Amino acid sequence: MEEQKQKSFYSIAKYPTLEILMESQMASAGAHQAKFVEKLKKNKNYIKHQSWALKIVFSFLFLFLPLLPLVTYFQITDNMGIYSINTIFFVSSFLFMIFFGMTLMYMLMFGMLSTGSFMSGNAFKWLQTLPFSKKSLKKIGLWALFRNLDIPLIVLTVGFPIIMLIATQDIIIFLICLVVSVVNVIFSFSILVIIGEKISFLFSESKMKSKNANIIRTVTMVGYFVIMFGTSFIFSWGISAVESFFLVFSTNEPSFILIIFFTLIPFLFAPAFLVSLNTLQYQVHPILMLTTLTGFALSIVLTWAIFKIAQRALHSAISTEIKVEKVERKEIQFELKPTTPIKAYLRKDISSSTRDIQSFMFLFFPIFYPLIMILTMMGIFNEITISTESILMIWSIILMIYLFIPIMLIVGFLNIEESGSSTLASLPLVPRDQAKAKIILMLSLQGISLVMTSIVLTLLTQSILVIILLLITLPIAWSLLLFIFILKIKFFGQMKYKYIIEELHKENKILKWIAMIFSDIGLFLTILIVGNILIAFFGFTIGLIVLGVVGILELALMVFIFNRMFPKVEKMPVYKTGGYLREHVNVSTLVILILAFLFILFVPGIIAFPFQFILEQLPIIPLRFVEFFLIMGSLALLYLVIVPFGLKLPNGKETLKQYSTAIGLKPFRPVWQELLIGISIFLIYGLVSFIIGLLFGSYNYQIIFEVLFSPPGPSLFAMGWFAIIYMLIPAIWEEVAFRGAILSLQKKKYTQTTVILLNGIIFGLFHYVNLLTIPDPVSISFQVFFASCLGITFSYMYFKTKSIIPCILVHYLINAFGIIFYPSSITPINSVLYLILGNSILPMIFMMLFLRILTKKNR
Repeated sequence: MEEQKQKSFYSIAKYPTLEILMESQMASAGAHQAKFVEKLKKNKNYIKHQSWALKIVFSFLFLFLPLLPLVTYFQITDNMGIYSINTIFFVSSFLFMIFFGMTLMYMLMFGMLSTGSFMSGNAFKWLQTLPFSKKSLKKIGLWALFRNLDIPLIVLTVGFPIIMLIATQDIIIFLICLVVSVVNVIFSFSILVIIGEKISFLFSESKMKSKNANIIRTVTMVGYFVIMFGTSFIFSWGISAVESFFLVFSTNEPSFILIIFFTLIPFLFAPAFLVSLNTLQYQVHPILMLTTLTGFALSIVLTWAIFKIAQRALHSAISTEIKVEKVERKEIQFELKPTTPIKAYLRKDISSSTRDIQSFMFLFFPIFYPLIMILTMMGIFNEITISTESILMIWSIILMIYLFIPIMLIVGFLNIEESGSSTLASLPLVPRDQAKAKIILMLSLQGISLVMTSIVLTLLTQSILVIILLLITLPIAWSLLLFIFILKIKFFGQMKYKYIIEELHKENKILKWIAMIFSDIGLFLTILIVGNILIAFFGFTIGLIVLGVVGILELALMVFIFNRMFPKVEKMPVYKTGGYLREHVNVSTLVILILAFLFILFVPGIIAFPFQFILEQLPIIPLRFVEFFLIMGSLALLYLVIVPFGLKLPNGKETLKQYSTAIGLKPFRPVWQELLIGISIFLIYGLVSFIIGLLFGSYNYQIIFEVLFSPPGPSLFAMGWFAIIYMLIPAIWEEVAFRGAILSLQKKKYTQTTVILLNGIIFGLFHYVNLLTIPDPVSISFQVFFASCLGITFSYMYFKTKSIIPCILVHYLINAFGIIFYPSSITPINSVLYLILGNSILPMIFMMLFLRILTKKNR
């Protein structure tokens, strides 16, 4: 009969167990509780599946814990006869003690959330309405608590003795380890219940109402995260330092009295010494055997006492007593202190983030994650010899860590706003104040994190240069955060007359986040490459100064964009979102040129980086084709996706077909006519250049064709015949950029003549980026002059033909075959005259005259 009752209690305990798990999941969901409830509605077995999944994961992690005693046992067998018995006894016991301490820490780490929810007593309120006695409720509570962690507890209890049995092949050691393991698990479980009750009290809104509630919650959760990260650090350190312990204590052997004292300590020490005593086959002094057994007996008594305290805590949780208190009416005085909206939002966000672990993670991780990463690599930093290369390496690692912190902060603090969104929606809130409070809090956290990281790294490397470099990096780190924040608001919170920080447009969420992350990585790599180039080529001092200026300018740009997106209250009645780039032609032109620079130099390399090993094995010609398609694809992404759909240039929201028509990419007349115009213009260019070339020099077409049709080489300047294919890239995308997007913007603001001259000159000046590959200012200046003349001609051609297709064709033919019109033999002075007159000015004049006559005749 009693057995049937126990089975019945065990079955009933299933329901509060699942309710406990649901409550803990709700608590950890924090601001995302609505999404969690939505999952429950869609899948009725969601909680049950979560329960099994958590148990399996926890059990799997608990299986790794006995690795430490296993390594310790092997060290004992290896060091027998090398070190004294007392040394082996003390060191092995110390390592076993670390294992038992890890058991307690793992129990707290993985059972805290569910046990805290259990000890709130909410899951048992409905059971108290049923005809159960207090004794029966107590048993149901015990079974529910056991069912909550049954499989992990069993694994934790039997895993250690079974592994020791496999290693030692000794049944006595197995039995001793089993007894010790049972006592240790009961002790740890009891501590978990007691602390769970305190945690439940701390996070209970009805019970914890003191002014210092948020501080207490914060300190508690900091302790919880310290346990989490400290556990993994201690575990990895303990396994790697086993041999070191034996070496240290072999030269500094602990005294006999000290060992006796430790064996009598019931918590952790006595069980560890008992296991070590058995693995040494009782070869220690009889007094140590006696004190060890005495200490373990005290450990059993302590465990029993702690278990009774846990039982009382459990009883108070599952049996709610109704208390009637007489409340006296009395007058109280209070002072209503007004505060600014930003301070109110800051207080709200900080308070909200300390009420659940998931939200608190976004406060904790940005500050301590970099420190944890540095501490795990402490050995590497200690061995670094300070040089420019090593400091650049450290800077690159730290900047890479701070690449992901903005994403953590944005996800955490912007999603806090989802909690209570219906209440906030009814209030006259100013989006600028909300956003500004978020930014202040996130920038402060990132700044604190970077300063702490800088101090720790400076102490490890013993170099003040490290802290200077990292503090100069602070504006760059802030810029990365503001950049992600702006993209998040742009993608998810844009309305017609304002931006909001809540997620309004949730469609294509994954694609938007992918775009944001890749944009963040692209900006990070640009900063990383620029910083390394500055310091490597111009020295540490000049490089740091320029890097600091770049960071400040970048931060100023992000602040400007933020102020543009969130105007002051007095500007809100006339504000309309979007359109800034379309209204400010010169700014939009600069943005397109910067993006073009990034997508030519960096994006193809980023895409190719994961496949670098494969690419290095390719022959020259396949490698050239891979480079061609990477650059072609990157620029297609820029001009056919980002410019029209991301920046919405030049005319706002359009389809791809409308965008193609707007920039002249769609033929204005039959294609054969477009091609005929382009070929005719190229022939005019070639004829004029050839005639002037004959006046200034001579031609040897054998040399010219040898250069033109030579096989491709590994160098960037030895493309050979592949240049005929490669020149499609600048021909197509420079025309789409300059005569397509940029010219379409310019003609809204300037006259036709101004647009032709301005567009051509900007096109020419953009070629100064070639200084990065050809550091010869004189040669590049001639190229800029030549490109400006061509740019003016192409702009004029666009206005006359209403299409960029002839421009693309002429551009391609000149880039690919223009070399045949350049004299193969010419003096330096004549070369200068030819480049100015025969290759630039005169061809421009005759091409424009031909276009004027041709279009006039067509008209």
